[in-house]
Amino acid sequence: MQEVDIPLTVHRVIAGGRRSSISSATFSATGSDLLDVETAEPAELERTLGLWSGMAIVIGTIIGSGIFSTPSLILTAVGSVGMSMVVWVLGAAVSVCACVAYMELGTMLPRSGGEKEYLQAAFPRPRALLPFVFCLSSLAVGSPSGLAADSAVTGTYFMYAATGRSVEHSEWAQRAIGVAVALFCTFMHGFFVRAAIRLQSVLTVVKVLLLVLIVTVGFGVGIKRGTRGFGDAFAGTSTHPSAYVSALFKVFFAYSGYTALNYSIDELRNPVRNLPRAALGGLLITATLYVLSNAAYFVVLDEAAVRDASTAVAGVFFTEAFGALWGQRVVPLLIGLATLGNVMCGMFSASRVLFEAAREGYLPWGRVLGSISRFQSPLVALAVSCTLTIVYIVTPPAGEAYAFLIDIGGYPLWLFYGLAVVGLLIMRRSHRDLVRPFRAWHVANGVTIATAVFMCVVPFVKPESDDGEIPYWAAPLAAVAFILLSCVLWYVQVVVRRGPERSHYAHK
Repeated sequence: MQEVDIPLTVHRVIAGGRRSSISSATFSATGSDLLDVETAEPAELERTLGLWSGMAIVIGTIIGSGIFSTPSLILTAVGSVGMSMVVWVLGAAVSVCACVAYMELGTMLPRSGGEKEYLQAAFPRPRALLPFVFCLSSLAVGSPSGLAADSAVTGTYFMYAATGRSVEHSEWAQRAIGVAVALFCTFMHGFFVRAAIRLQSVLTVVKVLLLVLIVTVGFGVGIKRGTRGFGDAFAGTSTHPSAYVSALFKVFFAYSGYTALNYSIDELRNPVRNLPRAALGGLLITATLYVLSNAAYFVVLDEAAVRDASTAVAGVFFTEAFGALWGQRVVPLLIGLATLGNVMCGMFSASRVLFEAAREGYLPWGRVLGSISRFQSPLVALAVSCTLTIVYIVTPPAGEAYAFLIDIGGYPLWLFYGLAVVGLLIMRRSHRDLVRPFRAWHVANGVTIATAVFMCVVPFVKPESDDGEIPYWAAPLAAVAFILLSCVLWYVQVVVRRGPERSHYAHK
């Protein structure tokens, strides 16, 4: 039997914060040895993602309902067209800083799970507390709320295409379509893994082409008849900090997704090389298209039209530019497919976090939730992610559900972004021996931490007007309450039941 030399580079963080690493080791094995390893060890997910498919996942995860639906909400929050554009540019700059920090984290600890791995390495005491709380917050609040928001907007645009109206749809019909979208994405990722990745790539191309079309139309209209929304660009600008938190939550929701590969890095080929290129490249492409697309909206539509469009601003834009047939039927259908692609990418990432949390022993029934089906997918984890998404689709009250879902998901997201980057700075001192193929800039780390503090404190400041059906404090308070509940569940699962000691990784 022929021997083969297998280069192996491993960075492994063991439950409880103990770390073991093997750097660039080489061992020999025969073909029968390799077969024994494959049959003796529990199944692992295959590395099916390369640079371009990885970048497609990043772009596909970022470009979702946000750019097609939040511009109206952001304009309403900050009060003026000019400040709305400033907020989009600021969101892009902050997102680049956070992405750079996560590039160091992902190449230093190249293992699926994202913040779970980083918090576990940086904060080993109390044992597994922060990674446990992150996993539960992400699984039960952050991921399903974002997926529910995207699914609901997919329903909005499919209804727009079916009826030709941007508003006055049956909200429950939109939610029913959202449920169908979540089920479809779960089915594809569960039973047709490679086909789902190819479909994600195709839908990503559709999204990019839609944004390019928006930019091109805006540029053409601007040359022909001038701008409509930039007359007195900063008139009416809000001066209250809570207005900018509301706007930034929605901007960051639109930009979120640049960390998608950090959660599924075990499936990325050559992650040390491909992660930084795919993540930063995908974000920069998307940020450029976002800023130009917002400018195009305000070139074609006046300020009042953008405000009145609510979550269907892209559909109103194309109706104004192309007329009823294309603007009310064809393009809304394409936008619905684009946001469906975002749900597919988000469901992919969310299921991987749940899968890793189960294998780490953070969840009950870890062997089941962390299992891999014969289709080479974490089928049970996908089913649970889908179920939680459906709960978020059907339970919020009507009217302000979309904005509420964004806000409740954004709070824990930025809390753990900040903690992960604080952990990065700690590990530069406590884990000096770890290989760092990429090192984040100091300013990027500082901006990310400062933004996280701002996003976690100011939501509790009363806004200038609070006349909505849902109180301003409801979303952040609900997120904080769940984080505190997660601490209690941590004590039960980790301290009492000793889940990590009986986990999949404890027996490897």
